[in-house]
Amino acid sequence: MEINTINEENREAATAILKREWGLPIVSRGKAHDGAKLPGFVALSGGKIAGLVTYNIDERGCEITSLNSFEENKGVGTALINAVLKVAESNDCGRLWLITTNDIIQAIRFYQRRGFEWIATHINSAEIMRQLKPSIPLIGEEGIPIKHEIEFEMKLK
Repeated sequence: MEINTINEENREAATAILKREWGLPIVSRGKAHDGAKLPGFVALSGGKIAGLVTYNIDERGCEITSLNSFEENKGVGTALINAVLKVAESNDCGRLWLITTNDIIQAIRFYQRRGFEWIATHINSAEIMRQLKPSIPLIGEEGIPIKHEIEFEMKLK
């Protein structure tokens, strides 16, 4: 597996994946991100994109804004997180953080296993998310209503 920065050569493919998997914009904590302009990394396996991560650095730290792995249980997601972790550390960020919704049980388990702490549950914040992105469904994975944002972080200092 090879991890590459999103650049001019792969930006179009990365944006197509973000549109398909997330819809644009990407929203978290009341903020809309233009995924087509975010920095990030692609994981390549056999010449194909096996995963993608985007991030945003601001006063709150380094936020993982999207993460997709298309080859489960092969270390793709972990490798992408580690690439962003290096960027966060080199930019002297105090924390690496992310948001997921309450319906994505697999992601909740995944992040905790990688050393992220569950630091907050933002109750009924999906209502705010839908104001920014009306296409967010009411029902998510496994038939669970999408209601809350769950915030995870990894302290870096």
